[in-house]
Amino acid sequence: MGLPNATFKSLEISAKGLISRADVKAKIIKNTNKGIRFFVQRDLINIPEQELINIPEDSAILAHVNNISSTQRNTVLSNGTDSICLTEHFLAACALANLNNIDVYLDNEELPFGDGSANLWLELFKKHNLIQTVKESQIKLKEEIYIEDPNQAHKYIKAVPTDANFTATYQMDWNHPKIGKQAYTWALDKDAIDEAANARTFSTEAENQMLGLSGWIVGITETDFTVPLRFPDEPSRHKVLDLIGDLYLSSINPLNFQMQVISNQGGHYLNSLLARELSKL
Repeated sequence: MGLPNATFKSLEISAKGLISRADVKAKIIKNTNKGIRFFVQRDLINIPEQELINIPEDSAILAHVNNISSTQRNTVLSNGTDSICLTEHFLAACALANLNNIDVYLDNEELPFGDGSANLWLELFKKHNLIQTVKESQIKLKEEIYIEDPNQAHKYIKAVPTDANFTATYQMDWNHPKIGKQAYTWALDKDAIDEAANARTFSTEAENQMLGLSGWIVGITETDFTVPLRFPDEPSRHKVLDLIGDLYLSSINPLNFQMQVISNQGGHYLNSLLARELSKL
């Protein structure tokens, strides 16, 4: 799992954050078997790499389900002092690129947003030749895991053991003429990473206008979308992207599991519950 032979020293990127609307700087440095960790301190971005090893370990926010502080609208992680939001797209890119054991230094409590997909991160990884897809799933799921939303029984997520590679399916049922009932399945053994990674997040245009995000996030009106979709099923594809990213909070790349994950109208909350179960295996 991960990239045991990665030789990069550091990667740097700067792009606008969705919440701050300001440029967010990120520096990524490989660590030794410590998982994916975030450090949120403005002054760390400019510290020489050789001095970063002196940063106290307890200032790190480990990408683990135990550190989830919110799953409303996005997945937020916290160590009790610092928080980092909008983690799901970055973690999905790490899973699809099979990247692990990295420290991410940020000068704001959010990750650069890009276009609302995982493209920003995968393009960075591709630029530095860091894409190493999982060739075959290796961890056998012993029994089915089924989790139902306690407040809405029609929403559920389940992981079914298989003898094949990882697949993830998201099923939507929206009362909307351009969405309706749709489903998308991403499979490790046949689909290129871009098939899920390019799918953008979306929100109602009314919400976008209220939050000042119109023109940035794909908007849904009563009858259509505010911009052309990249795929007819882009909404369900993006939900699969979120799912993959959230499941990495088990601290194991979900693509390494021999399982079929099916989410029926679920979201970050149900994703996090499944990640917790996977972390126990």
